[in-house]
Amino acid sequence: MKSINKVTLLGAVGQDPEVRFTKEGLCIASFSLATSEKRKDKAEVTQWHNCVAFGKLGEIVQQYIVKGTKLYVDGAISYQTYDKDGEKRYATKIVLNDVSMLSSPSESQKTQQKASGKAAALAPDELDDDSIPF
Repeated sequence: MKSINKVTLLGAVGQDPEVRFTKEGLCIASFSLATSEKRKDKAEVTQWHNCVAFGKLGEIVQQYIVKGTKLYVDGAISYQTYDKDGEKRYATKIVLNDVSMLSSPSESQKTQQKASGKAAALAPDELDDDSIPF
């Protein structure tokens, strides 16, 4: 019987990626991705997903992804168990196979500045998410 482990997410990066390299030089980039949905009772529920990219994809994440970037990601769920201070711990991660940027790093930084009240006036021809009908 065939089995499938596939995850597709569309969301916003929660913090700048944390990047490290193995002794062999393999890049490992980790970041959180927020997805939100509105429930029937009109409450918005946000889920945080721990994502990790290896190798060339990790290097691309390191170079282009910053907090606030909107991403479409594709990957697989990975469950890990480890001991810390004599206590058994669990971790769930999305191991990425593909990442598509839906906003540029400069747009993400503008969004951050706007949210913190430090944004300069946007050019009239720039679009924001609210002006897109889908």
